[in-house]
Amino acid sequence: MTNQEISDVFRAIGSLLQIRGGDAFRARIYDRAADLINKFPRELSGETDKQAPLGYDTAAVQQLRATPGIGKAIQDKTVEMLETGRCKYYDDLVAEMGTGILEVLEIRGLGVKTVGRFYQELGVRNLEDLQALLESGKLNNMKGIGKKTLRMITESLAFRMALRKARPRRDTLQLASQIFERLRPLIANGWIKQEPEFTGHLLRLEEVCRGIELIVVCEDETVFQFVDGSVPDPLRSFLELFSQNPIVFRTADGVAYTYASHRAAFVETDRSEPTDDVRETLPVLQFSVDRDFPVALYLCTPATYALTLFLTTATDAHFRALPDGSALQMTEPDITTEAGIYKKLGLCYIPPELRQDAAAVTAAKDNALPHLVEFTDLRGDLHAHTNWSDGQQTLQEMVTAAQAEGLEYFAITDHSVSSVIANGLDQRRLLEQVKQVRELNAAVDGITVLAGSEVDIRRYGDLDFPDEVLAQLDVVVASVHSNFNLTETEMTKRIIRAIENPFVNIIGHPTGRMLGYRPMYPLNIEAIIAAAAENNTALEINGSPRRLDLDSRFVRQAKDAGVLLSVNTDAHAIRQLAHRRSGLNVARRGWLTKSEVINTYTVEELREKCGIGERL
Repeated sequence: MTNQEISDVFRAIGSLLQIRGGDAFRARIYDRAADLINKFPRELSGETDKQAPLGYDTAAVQQLRATPGIGKAIQDKTVEMLETGRCKYYDDLVAEMGTGILEVLEIRGLGVKTVGRFYQELGVRNLEDLQALLESGKLNNMKGIGKKTLRMITESLAFRMALRKARPRRDTLQLASQIFERLRPLIANGWIKQEPEFTGHLLRLEEVCRGIELIVVCEDETVFQFVDGSVPDPLRSFLELFSQNPIVFRTADGVAYTYASHRAAFVETDRSEPTDDVRETLPVLQFSVDRDFPVALYLCTPATYALTLFLTTATDAHFRALPDGSALQMTEPDITTEAGIYKKLGLCYIPPELRQDAAAVTAAKDNALPHLVEFTDLRGDLHAHTNWSDGQQTLQEMVTAAQAEGLEYFAITDHSVSSVIANGLDQRRLLEQVKQVRELNAAVDGITVLAGSEVDIRRYGDLDFPDEVLAQLDVVVASVHSNFNLTETEMTKRIIRAIENPFVNIIGHPTGRMLGYRPMYPLNIEAIIAAAAENNTALEINGSPRRLDLDSRFVRQAKDAGVLLSVNTDAHAIRQLAHRRSGLNVARRGWLTKSEVINTYTVEELREKCGIGERL
């Protein structure tokens, strides 16, 4: 488990204890532990110590033990999670209270004390209970909940309920990794020939996924014939892990079997009519995890692997736009690669992340698909934080890590003064930091360190710092961090005013969305894109898995309008420099090429084309 995952478990324990009521001091211990481990400078699950091969970095664990605020109970539970991937104390709390109450805690307008009242006094256990409570009108006159808060709760709940069958990519990957681990025994005994592979939403790199789809390659088709008798022991052990919900296996001829746990066998439950849709002939094992999130394991052999991958990756809209795909047959021996399949259809190869709709098919027919930006094209990061504001590492540590990543330039953009909760810098602290950045840049070789700021866009579009201060910076990222409840007209005018400031280079996380938690604020995105194009202001693709903002649809609109994009990490810790990859995924889904992403430019090109680094 990563530090973040361990921190999340401790945070959840602290919240559950507060919601249940009782020892508030114990709850604070877990909250404190969550903070310390989240900010801990070393990954506890690092390489195995050769002197003590326990599967984690024993030196890091020893360092954690010596950290004030980390008592024996926290130490023991941390080691338990590192060794087993589980925490019994957390599992016991969940068995008692359920995880649904933690979803309630994520509703905007609700704090842990209010959720505790709902849980203890009104029997609220999940989002459905909260929805019933709202519909009953019992919250209308509840002390501490005014009309504004009630509206916020109602809107946030509607958003969360609409996404009940969808999860942010980060959360989907975590669930998928758990399934991977549980499939490993089937790989070890040969039932599965190789590591399962992503397909569908995950392979298309979607920011929000509506299921987990994996391809499982088996030795031959006899493996699929377990429905004719009792299920082999290794497979039965896997199925029992998910047997609390129906498990269905659909065969190539359209027969559906449901797993009967008490008989350790599959029982026929449905038989569909023959179909011309070749995708309906794929053998698939279907079940659900974590509050009915759907999982599909497509079973194939090495001979049918390429076609299975092809058929399960595309959206319905993309597949329908293809030339007669129904002509493809699972038994065609010459189909060994996806490129070969596209060639057979008279098209050039279409990357998975572009298999979203008919547009890529049209472009492929004309041999006009763009050469998408590659990870190796990225030269630098233009939005990152240090412990001067709310980051975890020092300026020197972040620059050293960026240099180790092979970056050619790296911008320090700590928060400005309005971000009080993020320890934002006032003018005096900012100018002192600029001085230190200049000194560090002069002292290091192989990387250019840029002095910048993530400047808050205030209520009416003015910025935290006057122009004479902004003029001393190499890069200015202007972002909204407050007043999210403005009207569409007000929010649009606010951001456009920032775009029109001649010292603003980039608009950070432009729509303000937090995946699975908060939708984008009301915004005329077309007007924002038009203003950015007119003022040569870049829009950010924020690589934080919590944001992935801009949405790839808007990236494509910005591209068409001639707006440049910046793929940034918004890193608050060294490990988050990896967010370049998730930001790049969005860029590729938005059809961006190398020339349309300013992070691919050299320092000289940034200066000439974007006005970044002019003070160097």
